[in-house]
Amino acid sequence: MIKIKHAYLIIANRNAKQLQILIDTIDDQRNDIYLLFDKKTEMYSCSFYTKFSNLYVLPPIKIYWGSFSLVQAEINLFKVASLHYNYEYYHLLSGLDLPLFNQDQIHDFFDRNRGKEFLGYSDTKSKDELSTRLKYRMFRNNYRKYNLVNRLQEKLTHFEVQRKVPKNKIGFASNWVSITDDLVRLIISNEQFVQRKFKNGRLMDEIFIPTLLNYYPEYKKNIYYSIPMHDKPDDFQGNLRYINWWDGTPHIWRKEDYSQLIKARKMGHLFSRKFDEKVDSKIINEVLQNFVYNK
Repeated sequence: MIKIKHAYLIIANRNAKQLQILIDTIDDQRNDIYLLFDKKTEMYSCSFYTKFSNLYVLPPIKIYWGSFSLVQAEINLFKVASLHYNYEYYHLLSGLDLPLFNQDQIHDFFDRNRGKEFLGYSDTKSKDELSTRLKYRMFRNNYRKYNLVNRLQEKLTHFEVQRKVPKNKIGFASNWVSITDDLVRLIISNEQFVQRKFKNGRLMDEIFIPTLLNYYPEYKKNIYYSIPMHDKPDDFQGNLRYINWWDGTPHIWRKEDYSQLIKARKMGHLFSRKFDEKVDSKIINEVLQNFVYNK
């Protein structure tokens, strides 16, 4: 019997056919797969299947851009998965991600780097800019719609953030991570802290894990690569996910970007986003044929 070692935790809100493609690429006896859908979409009414992995579908929740709801979705996935098994690694993915290698190669990499934590730190925001994210917002679920109101509120609550998290404790990294069971259980055990400090802010998904690590520095010694990114093509992204922020928010890969993904593999990235079958399905097929299924 093959020991299950990894949990893939997927948050999805569109493109059911593409999500099944992602599931197929990670469907392996060594993996379990957990899905959580945005309740505002119809994804949770679709059926998905595996041949080798155990597949679990969590109750959907409404997820809003920039709100704490994405943090809650991540915590829900961590909690449910860790109750099932003490996985060696938990890989948090979006439904628009794809691996750039097959599962034998991915498992071999994590076997060789057992115990390391994979976060993609960034140096593109100042501490002052990040601190404003922690401030209370009246319109947390519709931040873009009420952006001007929230900006005015930020100016009127200038010192609020200092009562939450000191600036020197605020961290900034991509929310898409591959982390160990130890770190997952640290996050779960601090759920009340996370709720108290971050629930009313915006874009907390990029802040809560690296900030929590600043309160527990003993975990930081296990970070695989902590040199911050600057959103440049030659950056190595420490979470092993090649995401193109320099051409978009993020850029959706197209067939003409194929050479960039070859470069990403050579640099050591195991996953990438953002793919969208409705924008360009050809690049998805290229990745599958040449990277994932080409042994």
